[in-house]
Amino acid sequence: MAHHPPLELITRSPHRAGFVPGIAICLLLTVFWATELAARVTGGSFATSIAISQAHGLVMLYGIFPFFMCGFCYTAVPRWLNVANPAPRVFVGMPLLLLGGVLCWLAGLWLGKGWLLAGSLLQLAAFAGLALTLGSMIRRSQVADRQHARLVVAAFLLGAAGLLCSLLWFAGLFTNGWWWTRHLALYGFLLPVFLTVAHRMLPFFSSSVLQPYTPWRPYWLLRLWLAGSLLHGLLGIALLPQWPLDLLLAASFAYTSWRWQLRRSLAVPLLAMLHLAFAWLAAAFLLLALASLGWFSPLAGLHAITIGFFITMLVGFASRVMLGHSGRPLQASPTLWRLYLLLHVVALLRVAADMAGHAANLLLAIAAGLLALLSLLWLLLGAPWLLKARIDGKNG
Repeated sequence: MAHHPPLELITRSPHRAGFVPGIAICLLLTVFWATELAARVTGGSFATSIAISQAHGLVMLYGIFPFFMCGFCYTAVPRWLNVANPAPRVFVGMPLLLLGGVLCWLAGLWLGKGWLLAGSLLQLAAFAGLALTLGSMIRRSQVADRQHARLVVAAFLLGAAGLLCSLLWFAGLFTNGWWWTRHLALYGFLLPVFLTVAHRMLPFFSSSVLQPYTPWRPYWLLRLWLAGSLLHGLLGIALLPQWPLDLLLAASFAYTSWRWQLRRSLAVPLLAMLHLAFAWLAAAFLLLALASLGWFSPLAGLHAITIGFFITMLVGFASRVMLGHSGRPLQASPTLWRLYLLLHVVALLRVAADMAGHAANLLLAIAAGLLALLSLLWLLLGAPWLLKARIDGKNG
């Protein structure tokens, strides 16, 4: 097996270029938040230029997932569309812009809003670059079905709109900018991207492993999800009741988990990682519906989505990509499987904290500390997959 310096490997493979900074930033941000929550237990908190809860939302939503989406999209979308991979200057350049944006945001929490503005500008440039690159692939492609790729681009454009709102907010030109940024990031960008990829890939992966298996992924279902996600966000911005829509979405997600055969997937841990993550959506939107009726805080449903669904699905998908593109068997080791299951414990603790009243701060600190520890373990587990050449001697 030939030896290649890690930097050379990163510049040769789109997934490495996105995942390496992504895992590092994931660890940095989870440690940052765990430190803040530990300080709260003793009555302290970071003094930042914007509210710490807003800083948390901004850097967690825009600071972690886009790295992995870059790496995944630049790896998978060319295959979907049967076109050439993007040039290294593109698949390396976009994550570097994202990295610069996150670091500027973090600096701006203490150095002032000029740094925050710079962070949003760099992030916006990365989103625009990725959308343009994917759009160019779609135009060049001769494949008949390009809907999933188009929908991913549309979601990134809505994510860019959220970043523009943050830019105007930091500049003092849009008082409600954070409220729009939060909802566009969650329900216009992140949830639509995750749903679009899940709709395409979960039935495909399942049909490759579970036999007999008939893939089921009607486009009307995906359109329902995406329209529902966007409408949920718009209703949230307008402070209007969301519970009828949320109940409909919860039912559709529960039915889809059953139709995609969640129980059968449990026999194959690497596949089960994707199905178990998806199963959080039904619970999340049920929680959001109950919150809309005034039963408890909407943060319970929000964290069921962001940790229960986003984080566990991210680890499931990214681990699968890293294993396959390092020449390793597509099998979850006992270590990876236990790490993944503990992420569900984090999600349960975080949701419980939103219902816990006086015990919330302690539960928050435990959940955040465990998430930071699991981020470190995932980095240590994934580093050889990302920073060493493929064990089968192939390129990539």
